[in-house]
Amino acid sequence: MACENGTSKLLAGLFIGAAAGAAAGILLAPQSGKDTRKKIKDEADKMKDEWGKCSQSFNEKAAQFKTDLESRLNEFKSKFQNAAETAKENLKKEAGA
Repeated sequence: MACENGTSKLLAGLFIGAAAGAAAGILLAPQSGKDTRKKIKDEADKMKDEWGKCSQSFNEKAAQFKTDLESRLNEFKSKFQNAAETAKENLKKEAGA
């Protein structure tokens, strides 16, 4: 979970940094208000698309991680149950002998 928290903080930091840099570049450039608004809208659309791609990638990786974890837990559960059954049978044999 710490990794997920760090990843989300990193993505948020990158997004905020990119937004601040784009905004500063656009606002400090000598242009008309109409051109500036158009550039801001275009940059916001680009960032929205990039954020969507990052979000989708993160969701896919999280889903794959969940699937892998469930598989490993089921495998562990099966091994544990087999070991418990074997131990139970051995105890019964020793008790009966």
